[in-house]
Amino acid sequence: MPEHEETMKSGDALLIVDVQNDFCPGGALAIEKGDAVVPVLNRWISRASEKDLPVYASRDWHPVGHVSFREQG
Repeated sequence: MPEHEETMKSGDALLIVDVQNDFCPGGALAIEKGDAVVPVLNRWISRASEKDLPVYASRDWHPVGHVSFREQG
């Protein structure tokens, strides 16, 4: 049995943090092979759903001109 299946049990939750289209090829903040995570995440989501475990996703967001952008220094 794959390790990830053994570790998903009742009471667990899947947390997905800051996965956005902007990090995929063609996105505003694209990184090479940024979309490679998509099939991996889809498998984790399917397995969590099959075990009726909660899946939570968060997304980082900043207003235009926020200090965290490269153009702001």
